[in-house]
This record gives sequence, C-alpha cells and structure tokens, in this order.
Amino acid sequence: MKKNTKTKKVTKKTKPKSEQIIALDLGCGQTKATTQFFTDNMKLTPDKVIGVDIAKCEGVDVVHDLTKFPYPFKDESVDAIYTCHFIEHLDGTERIKFFDECYRILKPGGIMRHMHPYYKSVRAVQDPTHKWPPISENSYFYWDKSWREANKLDHYNIKCDYEFNIYYLWQDPTIANKNEETRAFSIDKYWNIVADMIVDMKKR
Repeated sequence: MKKNTKTKKVTKKTKPKSEQIIALDLGCGQTKATTQFFTDNMKLTPDKVIGVDIAKCEGVDVVHDLTKFPYPFKDESVDAIYTCHFIEHLDGTERIKFFDECYRILKPGGIMRHMHPYYKSVRAVQDPTHKWPPISENSYFYWDKSWREANKLDHYNIKCDYEFNIYYLWQDPTIANKNEETRAFSIDKYWNIVADMIVDMKKR
C-alpha cells in the first residue's frame, strides 16, 4: 500500500489588532528599542514596537513632532511606552501635556520606562537643547493624583495618575558598591554621583 506522504500546511494565526501588545519608543531616533529590550527590561513582550520621532530615519515608523498634541494613537490602545533621553527636551508645560497624553493612549495598567539625566549631574545641563527644569525624583510626584490632592494641587491642569519606581545609573561607579545608607547620603549631598535616572511608571 502506498503511504500518503503529503504534509498538512500549518498557517500561523495572527492576533486581532485589538489583542496585540503594542509598545512605543517615543523620540527613538535611529536606535528604536527592540522587542527583546521590552522583554528583558519591562517584563512585557510586544507583538509590535513602533518608533516615533520628528525625523524620518531608520527605525522610525511614525513621523510626529512629540511637542504637538494629540499623538496619532487611539485612547487606551498602547501597552507600553519607552523613552530614552527624550523628556529632558520638553519644558515644564510640555511635560504636563506629555504625561497626560501618555495616560490617554495607555491601556489601564499600561507601563512606561523613562531614562533621562539626573538633575544633579552635569549631563542635565550640558546639552543646549535640554529645557527647564532639570528632572529630580520629586518631579514625578506631580503625575500622582493622590499626591496632588494631598498637597492641594489638584487645581493644576493635570489629569494623569501613575505609580512609579526610581532607579539610578551611577556617574561615580565607586558608589555602587557602598551600602544603602552611604549611597542615599551621597545622592542627597553631592553632585555628579548619579548620571541618569530610570523611572518605571504604571497607569492607575
């Protein structure tokens, strides 16, 4: 008897657009974050990473001036957002609009990671395109609704509500090996100890 050697063709099913995990790299330039980056650093594996920047270059999928609002994404359509050395190029008023806009397009529970120079590092002021004010830990309280209410600042025109955690990249690498108390003292009292802040945020 002759055996049937035909193999059945398997087609890979793609998720409906509404179910896809979408990540944005805002202000990505030519170094758009990879899917692996989100997996390793944000514990989320997107189906698609969309790079957004003002200039069309390699890695940029959507050309948009990120100081112009709204962004070209639907309400609650994005799972994750990443920025690297971008938000220090926004002034205070633009930052309010930026965090509110991210809040609009993030799904409930959506996450963000931001990396930017620490306010007590020369890196915060060396670039002439950086805008005022430099960014400190306390800057992030303003994106927390309960903090704004507790401090009688809920009259500010800010709508977003995030929880956040802060990490440091050391400008002085010797501090990394010190105990927690010494690190905290050094960050508080000295300049050029921390190079960059990394801030993880979650939409409430």
